[in-house]
Amino acid sequence: MKLSLDEVAKLLGMPEETIQRWIRQGNIPARESGGRYIFIKKDLEKWAHSHNIVFNNQPQEPGFRLTSNNISVFKALKAGGIFFDVKGKDIAGVLKSTVGLASLPKGIDRNTLLERLLQREKLAPTGIGEGVAIPHPRSPLKNPPPWPIITTCFLEKEVDFKAIDGKPVFVLFMMLSPNTKVHLALLSRLSFYLRDRNFISFLKKCSTSESLLLQVKEMEKKLEGSSKKGGESPHE
Repeated sequence: MKLSLDEVAKLLGMPEETIQRWIRQGNIPARESGGRYIFIKKDLEKWAHSHNIVFNNQPQEPGFRLTSNNISVFKALKAGGIFFDVKGKDIAGVLKSTVGLASLPKGIDRNTLLERLLQREKLAPTGIGEGVAIPHPRSPLKNPPPWPIITTCFLEKEVDFKAIDGKPVFVLFMMLSPNTKVHLALLSRLSFYLRDRNFISFLKKCSTSESLLLQVKEMEKKLEGSSKKGGESPHE
């Protein structure tokens, strides 16, 4: 079975930009055909297993739409905490600070989490471009949180996260999810917001947690209204 770039990104729960970078680096089995990249499912599954990467093999139901009733970036941001002037001279330093600040439920060991985040960065840095990074473990934690968490950190100094556009990161969103399905849905919605240049401009000027939460809440209301009217959704 052949898969497209978009399908692979969803199956692995990673931004398309990351998959494209892996292709250029020769780190993922893919071939070019007619100007498009093609992936063989069985080869991709074997590769994912050998790299300890979760391969979500469950297809989405037809007509599925994210709404604030099932996945909420607003609630995840509120649960994980929002912090400013976070210190760190490099990726490891920033992630150490992030893990130390994050609002985590009992059962999650911070040292283990940091180790898992650093392992993920070694595989492929999580800078997605435009000064944003979305660090997350490459597979679910043994003791995952019962609800999705996004810890937001506005950095004291920009840090190079090896993003595809070469821009250093000024803000990161550390994601933790209870399972792969929730992770994929949450990543899809967050990525959808981050494709909005107005939102990126807002983030560059953001100075309070209240203003960020309000902005995201308004975006979720607008997206939910658009979905009900049959408009654009994070999965389109």
